[in-house]
Amino acid sequence: MFAAGAPQRYILINAGALAVGVTVATLIRRFKVRDSSFAGAPTIAIGLLLLTTALFGVRIEGASRWVVLAGISLQPSLILLPVAMVHFASDRSWRSSIGLAIASIGVGLQPDRAMTGTLAAGLCALWLQRREPPVAVAFFIALSAFAATWLSADAVAPVSFVEQVVQSAFAFHMVTGLAVLAGLATMLVPAAVGARSREREVFVVFGATWLAVIAFAIVGNYPTPLVGYGSSAILGYCLSAAMLQP
Repeated sequence: MFAAGAPQRYILINAGALAVGVTVATLIRRFKVRDSSFAGAPTIAIGLLLLTTALFGVRIEGASRWVVLAGISLQPSLILLPVAMVHFASDRSWRSSIGLAIASIGVGLQPDRAMTGTLAAGLCALWLQRREPPVAVAFFIALSAFAATWLSADAVAPVSFVEQVVQSAFAFHMVTGLAVLAGLATMLVPAAVGARSREREVFVVFGATWLAVIAFAIVGNYPTPLVGYGSSAILGYCLSAAMLQP
């Protein structure tokens, strides 16, 4: 981003988000919830937060996907949905399924075609591994929400250094474009490393979720994770990666 002329503020915000993400991720890995009565609660809370964003978030060109904290625009779905997906892969309870159903409705109402598609992709990967009723129901609702987002055009215009980063990088210089692709590929390394672990489905869902985020960023006007400007994807990646247990 710096080489392509991005404002220095963008780079500092990304660096700050990375520092916060790594710090919180370290705490998450040390924290264990032993009481089974909490099972499903994090996913339900995430679903309600995303629904609240759809109803009361910052609205831009008909879409309500953002909140503003301390002057920084955040996209809660990019932070929370990957976390919810990884959590559900290891806790496939009905309560977690309900939480993801609420999340699907929330991102569908925002509307956010990329994140509903990401949710559907992650749940499809999980369903192929674990064909259980809670997984099937959550997958069907996510797929329905994704289909609903196609009923209207996505009119949100791209922002420099946020969306269309891969195309812009190659337009700037071939080496820059390859560096951006290498950065995106690096995001999938944990999924590849853990694909043969005892909880294989958790790593598969993690990989499918972030691969979908990357794919939508390349084909549409959606935030490019990590290599583009935006703290939300950085926080979401750190937090979801912290929940992986080899």
